[in-house]
Amino acid sequence: MKRIATLIFSIGFLSVFAQMEDITKHIKTNPGELTAYIHKPKTQEKSKRLKPLIIALHGCNQDANELAISSGWNELADYFGYYILYPEQKRSNNFVGCFNWFLDSDIDKGKGEIGSIYEMVSYACKEYSIDTSKIFIYGVSGGGMMAVNFLAAYPSLIKSGAILAGGSYKVISKPSEAFSSMKNPKDTTQEELKKRLYSQNPNYTGKFPELIVIHGTSDKIVGYKNSELLVKQWKTVFDIASEKDSVLFRSSEIPSISCRTYYDTNSEPVIRFYTVENWGHYIMVSPGKIPEHGGKVTKHSIDGGFFSTYQICRDWGISTVQSNNSE
Repeated sequence: MKRIATLIFSIGFLSVFAQMEDITKHIKTNPGELTAYIHKPKTQEKSKRLKPLIIALHGCNQDANELAISSGWNELADYFGYYILYPEQKRSNNFVGCFNWFLDSDIDKGKGEIGSIYEMVSYACKEYSIDTSKIFIYGVSGGGMMAVNFLAAYPSLIKSGAILAGGSYKVISKPSEAFSSMKNPKDTTQEELKKRLYSQNPNYTGKFPELIVIHGTSDKIVGYKNSELLVKQWKTVFDIASEKDSVLFRSSEIPSISCRTYYDTNSEPVIRFYTVENWGHYIMVSPGKIPEHGGKVTKHSIDGGFFSTYQICRDWGISTVQSNNSE
């Protein structure tokens, strides 16, 4: 019976992995020596309509395939019609498989791992029918930290980012501070946070990407304060005119979730900060029939009665099924 269960799991694992194509050999410039996978939407692959691109960055002790399984991104991509790019860390770069979000040589614009991710995006935009005005980035934990790095390095490239249990840009000044900062980052002024955010592009005058932040208050790996600082930092690049608190869930059966939305002077939501009460270091999923339910329970994801990936799609405005008719 144990062998049968193992075989079934293996078949399922390979099935999901088969949905992603290894495109690493096509990335001619790969300074960070990362691996690259792409998921092409099954139901709309033949359509010439331009589609959104989501860059999905896994966390530490995780890989692209496990992130795809737990998050439910591939299923939503097939349902709604968009591409998912999965950069993946190599153990030879980091022994726990974590993106080196804390090393300047891997997060400075055009260098190391951040440079590799940029080249992957460039290749995808040339090779596939991608709407370059709808490129998004999603990151979990260490992948969330790296996603913030990418937003800061290439602000004009990304429409919006979703950061799950991540932190602010340049939260540390030296690698030795990485672990302690994850637990409890130092308080920083808004002026300093803004200075850090513009450090890669000091003369940038364009618009910064919008931001979605999701974090549990009981996270023991990456302290909740990290997301508070991230939101504080991002507020410095928008003219925030108002903010509004709302409650998604408030019950004893599922974790309570609230959201603080920040609006600019045009009454457009530019930052959404989701707080999950008594929630740890896990992706929140709700296995079931897509699109409202999805994702799978793994060592990095738990059924919390809320499909966070779908909520992100809704906030990004890409939760509508596109027509298969070419334009």
